[in-house]
Amino acid sequence: MTVPPLPDVPCVRVNLGYQDALGNEAGVRFFLSYSGSAPTGGDCTTLASDVSSTWNADLKGLHNTAVTLKEVDVLDIASYAGASGQWTGAIVGTLAGTAQPIQCAYNVEYGIARRYRGGKPRGYWPLGDDSTIQDQSHWTNAFNTSVQNDVGAFFADLAALSVGSMGTLAHVNLSYYHGFHNVTNTSGRTRAAPLYRSPNAIHDNVLSYIARTLISSQRRRRKATTF
Repeated sequence: MTVPPLPDVPCVRVNLGYQDALGNEAGVRFFLSYSGSAPTGGDCTTLASDVSSTWNADLKGLHNTAVTLKEVDVLDIASYAGASGQWTGAIVGTLAGTAQPIQCAYNVEYGIARRYRGGKPRGYWPLGDDSTIQDQSHWTNAFNTSVQNDVGAFFADLAALSVGSMGTLAHVNLSYYHGFHNVTNTSGRTRAAPLYRSPNAIHDNVLSYIARTLISSQRRRRKATTF
């Protein structure tokens, strides 16, 4: 199996690990570039703790009381031997209505300058409850405004963090693929395989956050997996 190329700027991958009242797990993953030196394991642990504190300040009020932030995992992906660090704990959401099914998700698109075919970067967040639903398909406009503002504030506050010698942090999108090529296996069957960008991935700075009112879903959450 071909290993994906590394980003063309130093980056850390951040994963937010959630758990609901029934023990189902969910996750939200994003990437932060850094302008300074590669983080140590201690820096990654510090950043993970800082992310949890920022989540507590900016996003806790968007989550139901049945949803708990259990872990923040930070991994430096700028090299194959990049350091990692984690925060573990329990920060509970504060929305007190009836929780939504675990596969229910809030689609927040990440606006970038580059245009391309096949979709836009986004995150599927386990937000809201029955008090934030307008009808069977949509979130309320008021909650949508809160999500857009608070998620934007969350990433702005992350960008303002100072950890070790990492320098300036920025929320980025990474693109590892460009098109496909046909591959014939030993049985003679041909399939389309993605082409990796070479020698580096493309990174795009995230410039805006667009919360969508249409209720989305993540089917893999039904299997209690982190995505």
